[in-house]
Amino acid sequence: MNKTKDKLIDAAISYLNTEGKEKISVKKLIQIADVGYGTFYNHFDSVEAIQYEALNKTVRNTLIDFKLGIKNENDYVYIIYLALLRGINLLVNSPSINWLLDDIQMLIQVFKETSQPNMEKNFINAVRAKQIQNTDIEDLIEFRYSRHFMQWAAMGAVQQVVAGEMTEREAFERLSKNITVVDIPEEQRDAILSRILSETHHWEVKDNDDK
Repeated sequence: MNKTKDKLIDAAISYLNTEGKEKISVKKLIQIADVGYGTFYNHFDSVEAIQYEALNKTVRNTLIDFKLGIKNENDYVYIIYLALLRGINLLVNSPSINWLLDDIQMLIQVFKETSQPNMEKNFINAVRAKQIQNTDIEDLIEFRYSRHFMQWAAMGAVQQVVAGEMTEREAFERLSKNITVVDIPEEQRDAILSRILSETHHWEVKDNDDK
């Protein structure tokens, strides 16, 4: 049954990436997945439900399983900032971007369920490593609130990048300086941003790749 459900979710992702959500229907999804009409309702109550699952899987594939290549990295604040750049990069270059941006409220909810726990773990590790000073449990709560606000702001930045108004790195730097991603001294933040922007990250899609 899980394989059938996955087939339906993958069918939804494929359809949404090419056609958008306006024309999606149960009939079209079961044709793509090659399953029966009743099979769809064994797994989902509605088209909206499978759309949420498709979004969830898309975000997980891009923002949770990306690994970052930092398994040996000990600067956890750096990881938090780098994850922001990676998220912008992945969203901007995702074939799903148009329908993802079409329902930002749903996208933010999925972020909360998927990426938030990972970022909180990095925050706690940073506190334990004394990379974030003078913190208590209220600071973790504040970090949760700030992450939520930052996610909304990041969606606006992604829209600007998609529209060609700025580059991914410009959006990342502007967000990082205008929004409190982590409550640290500006000198520490700027040093981390300088490091990130001076590095070449293998997962970045270069502007001239398709030229």
